[in-house]
Amino acid sequence: MKLLPECYLCAMRQALAAARLVGGDEDFQHEVMTRTAGLLSLASRDMSPPEGGEQFYRMIRERSGSPDPFREMKKKQNEVVEELLPWLRETVAAAEDPLLMAVRLAIAGNAVDPGARESFNLEKSVMEAVKGEAGLEAYTAFAERLVAAKLVLVIGDNCGEIVFDRVLIETMLARYDIEVVLAVRGGPIINDVTMVEAEELGLGEICTLISTGLEMPGTLLERATSEFQDAFKKADLVIAKGQGNWETLEDSDREVFFLFQAKCPAAAAVIGCRELQPLMVLS
Repeated sequence: MKLLPECYLCAMRQALAAARLVGGDEDFQHEVMTRTAGLLSLASRDMSPPEGGEQFYRMIRERSGSPDPFREMKKKQNEVVEELLPWLRETVAAAEDPLLMAVRLAIAGNAVDPGARESFNLEKSVMEAVKGEAGLEAYTAFAERLVAAKLVLVIGDNCGEIVFDRVLIETMLARYDIEVVLAVRGGPIINDVTMVEAEELGLGEICTLISTGLEMPGTLLERATSEFQDAFKKADLVIAKGQGNWETLEDSDREVFFLFQAKCPAAAAVIGCRELQPLMVLS
């Protein structure tokens, strides 16, 4: 997805929210907004929203003097959701279709996103998933592909959300003879999961961890590490979490299953769904 007029407004809102989240005073907030406006004025219309986000979030990191200004927020999000792990596992195990429930909950976890929205209702998202109200037309194809798969690549998104993804990975590993590779961001960007958080959560104990090498809230294949590009090409099944990954990979040459919620009116209009609609989209 390329930059739409609405994306400029969203970027300014995100920049202000980020400036406040890192504890910046009013002078810092003014500086961030001015610099973000300057970056946006130079942005190409062919740029994807995550590419724009990469630029102004990097600027915020640099001006804040912290290499990872959202570090504590990420730790807290993971800790809070980790407390739900027993319940998540029990809910999946008790479901008529455990894989479907794990998919629904993984999409529900995508609600944890201070970049797209300053506030989110995780409880509402989870309850919708458990009740089965998400329209996942691509699930049948996903289940069929998984039966024949040997190597599955999961492209992660946010902290907090990654704990839900863990349950999906565990569910797939328990039911299918597969190897799972989990790709995370190459460096700090908002609350997105990096190798640091993935290792803290022990995800390396259940799957292979790799980095995209990118510090953006999405995945540009041509700029990713050769290790990631190789995994993307060789995987029998690719699962990409989050709207940012959809915005950057939806026109890739291979089949990808995107699990996310449409978090802005512009994306919802492009997809043809309601805002905050839980989605499993097959490219």
